[in-house]
Amino acid sequence: MTDTSKRAVHLGYAAAAIGLLALALGWLLAKAANGTAMVPAYLAAGVVALLGVLAAARAAFARRQVLEQEQVAEYRRSHATTELFEDADEAVRLATRANEQFSKYFVPVFTIVLGLAVIVSGILLWRAWGQQPAFPVARRPLAMATLSMILGLFPAICGSYFIGVSREPGCRWLRPPGAWMFLVGGLFVLSGGVMLCEHFQKWVLVVDHRCAQVATALLVALGVEFVLSFVIEFYRPRMPGESERPLPESRILALFTEPGGVARNVATSLDYQFGFQVSEVWFYRFLERTVVPLAVCMLLLLWLLTCVVTVNPHESGIRERFGRVLVDSGGAVRALPPGLYLKLPWPFSRIHVFPVEQLQQVIVGSAAGAARKPGAEADVAPEEDSRGNAAAATKDALKDKGLHGEVILWSGGTHGDALLFSVANAPSPDEAKQGSGAALTVSVLTAEIPVYFRVNNLYDFAYRHADARGELRALATREVVHFMAQVDFNRILGPGRAAGAEVLQQRIQASADAHQLGIRIAFVGLQTLHPPSEVGAAFNEVVGASEEMHQRILESEAYAARRKPEAEGQQIALVSAAEGYRQERGAVAQAESERFLKQVLAYRACPSMFVLNSYLEVLEAEGAAIRKYIVATTRGSEVFILDLQEKLRPDLLDLDVEKTGKRE
Repeated sequence: MTDTSKRAVHLGYAAAAIGLLALALGWLLAKAANGTAMVPAYLAAGVVALLGVLAAARAAFARRQVLEQEQVAEYRRSHATTELFEDADEAVRLATRANEQFSKYFVPVFTIVLGLAVIVSGILLWRAWGQQPAFPVARRPLAMATLSMILGLFPAICGSYFIGVSREPGCRWLRPPGAWMFLVGGLFVLSGGVMLCEHFQKWVLVVDHRCAQVATALLVALGVEFVLSFVIEFYRPRMPGESERPLPESRILALFTEPGGVARNVATSLDYQFGFQVSEVWFYRFLERTVVPLAVCMLLLLWLLTCVVTVNPHESGIRERFGRVLVDSGGAVRALPPGLYLKLPWPFSRIHVFPVEQLQQVIVGSAAGAARKPGAEADVAPEEDSRGNAAAATKDALKDKGLHGEVILWSGGTHGDALLFSVANAPSPDEAKQGSGAALTVSVLTAEIPVYFRVNNLYDFAYRHADARGELRALATREVVHFMAQVDFNRILGPGRAAGAEVLQQRIQASADAHQLGIRIAFVGLQTLHPPSEVGAAFNEVVGASEEMHQRILESEAYAARRKPEAEGQQIALVSAAEGYRQERGAVAQAESERFLKQVLAYRACPSMFVLNSYLEVLEAEGAAIRKYIVATTRGSEVFILDLQEKLRPDLLDLDVEKTGKRE
């Protein structure tokens, strides 16, 4: 091929067309599959189109310069003695000056503007993704992944072709679009890998976002290289006879697209720095010959390391070979116990390891728990420390998270993404009397219920379900909703919490067994049940009023319990007194009647003696404490003077002479 051929121009336009085609296909694929990682791919395809146009323009200016030089040489041979041509030699070289001005002014400005555009686009994409709350999951991920990888092969093959053609004379400017075609192909393959991960439910919520950010960061780095390439090229040392290096050519992409060219660049830089041909030294030649085989051997060793798999003490594994699970002679799947195992290298054989003996958990009632990827920190229960103290290990874990043991009240603020559950209220006595006509009242509870489980059937857990942990969370949520609709609000918050946890554990276990999840429920915690945080103050007031009412009811019951025995005692005392009074009055009346009859008989027998006896009985009974004076005379003219004053001491007249004489 001669320098006047249009092949380089046509190849430049072909590169631009390939870039535009990749841009259109990438945009359509990103829209159809909701693939965020595809956005940097079609942006890189747009850069390929611009670099292809630049290569075509540079080849066209170079071709015009060569044609002009050939015409000048031919004119000199035919007009060698013409002085007019010698004076106008520099004035007629329009194509040469146009080519020099294009390379001197337009190419640097184009490179800087392209680099700034790539940097600004990457920053805007990064900020937009940072403000986006969630990223959509790919539609039909398997088909889109296959299409993306097939499309990625096309620019990669084209890039390899353009890299090879760039070694021909006049085609050096095809190397930048060729290198970027490799990048486009790699980004398409990366997007296909992202969709495969979403198809197999691996890192569904983060893989697309993270890969898109990595690809955008790479584009920003290449944009910075575009901006800095002018300064690097300006100060780069040049050897005599050295060919022109395209200014937009990326040294970063050259590490992957043309490692031999990188080695030559390193050798040239060493020769310039040391002042002699370092690249001709035997040691450098030895390194140049052995570095590639050494890198290949290292990659081979890394690949062979996939033949060794370690199963930790709390784990079990399942061996796959060519995508099929290996079974024993009886046709049953044998779980691999802890130990060291050898297998075929990836991807021919794999051993999937699962934490079987480790206590795992899912959170029911938390949106974050539902969106959390499997294997996250919150899906594993706190392990025990070296002394078997789980509480100490939990405390250390809280300290690592910045929670230094402070008490967090449920009514002290919002609890983030906790879900709400409807709970029935027990009818009051008045409502119970109304029967079915009474209105049904429902309350709302906030709950984040941890469900702890262990894997007891590894095959069912790993292969019968795409996401066994997510299915367990869904089943547990269903059982919690049904359970909450059947319990009383006050009872589940108080004395019925422990019994409710046992009932829930049994229901979730039965549902998990029915769906063959291969797990055993260890514990269900209802400790986090509480009303919504927004109504905390009002709920506390209601609880206070209820407690006060309960206190007054108890006081009334205590008063009733105290007054009832007192009233019963008073009743018995009054009845007993009345009965005694009745008995007394009857007995006295009967005795008086009998006495009267006897007195009548005595009176009839001797009236005078009866009267005298009655009189004396009255004196004896009623006048026992009264002084009595008996006057034994019948004379009525005698006057008796009685001194009724109390004497201080007795005198001789008071002595009993008769008794004294008898004593003497």
